Amino acid sequence: MIKPWRAVSMQTINHCLNFCKTREEAMSIVNKSLDRWIELTTMVVGPQRPNKPKTLVLFPEFNLQGFPIKETAKEWIEKACIKIPGPETARLQDVAAKLGCYIGLNAYEEDSQWPGRYFNCSFLINDAGEIILKYRRINTVQCVSPHDIWDDYIAQVGIEGAFPVANTELGNISMMPCGEVLYPEAARAFMLRGAEVILHPTSEQGDREKFLAWDSMRRTRASENMVYFISANAGGSTGSPSAVNQNQGNSRIIDFNGNEICNSGGGGENTSAAAMIDVEKLREARRDPYSVNRLLRHRHGAYKELYANAEFFPANAFLNAPMESKANMVEAMKVGRENLMRAGILHPELSES
Repeated sequence: MIKPWRAVSMQTINHCLNFCKTREEAMSIVNKSLDRWIELTTMVVGPQRPNKPKTLVLFPEFNLQGFPIKETAKEWIEKACIKIPGPETARLQDVAAKLGCYIGLNAYEEDSQWPGRYFNCSFLINDAGEIILKYRRINTVQCVSPHDIWDDYIAQVGIEGAFPVANTELGNISMMPCGEVLYPEAARAFMLRGAEVILHPTSEQGDREKFLAWDSMRRTRASENMVYFISANAGGSTGSPSAVNQNQGNSRIIDFNGNEICNSGGGGENTSAAAMIDVEKLREARRDPYSVNRLLRHRHGAYKELYANAEFFPANAFLNAPMESKANMVEAMKVGRENLMRAGILHPELSES
């Protein structure tokens, strides 16, 4: 039996590193952010006591570093990227073990296994202080995706490592950040690997339907996959050319029927988006053999041939050489556009007569 547990969307401020000139200056800001995270986590989780429900806290995407704007890949790696695990994550691993809680977060990561490349990495720390899940964002244009080095990546980590799901005392947990909510296949892949809870560290406008119907997407991903969807958004940003209020909070938790359980109610630093998560109730709904059960009704096999032929964005774009800047990603997207045109999905521009 999975006992009900408490989820908290930790709506904090993105302290961005774009204006930093050196790694020393950047890591000073990172550690100040971690200082605040530790204070908030300690307050939210509180002291351990018998029969107390477990707590999982989730921090937003880009919260430690912001994201590269004018920096080249080399500059961003040297200035801003961290290793996971590493000295920065160790601070939170110690806190998780001390408080007996789970901590989900997101950071730009460098990995010596793929030199010259960096990843948008979401990861989960358990109550023993161990990193039990690392997911590198696939649908991204800010940095290299595992899909850009796919052959090598799959050979190293397998499909299980590409779409990791952690089996925990809280249930089966996965993570995917920010704009991946716009791609139904991302959440579906995790459900197909057994996920019951999707953690969604994000850094976006926060308004319900202001930009690309983000909130509808959140609710849909939760409902169509019958998963709890825990979304922690940044409450604002400092230290970059972006507007301070570009991230407007409204962190929220959504149940497996697509109903919003709670919402932080706006921007700024906030920990009020908190709710109890009942995984056994979800499991009961997934076993229900009637029409309300979306998982039992879905006929995945009917779509296999279409998906097998839907290879438009080029895989392995940066397998042989690292991405130097985001301009390289534009070139890869142009290849994808040409492939979509050949498939008849996009139509070429009309030539002048």
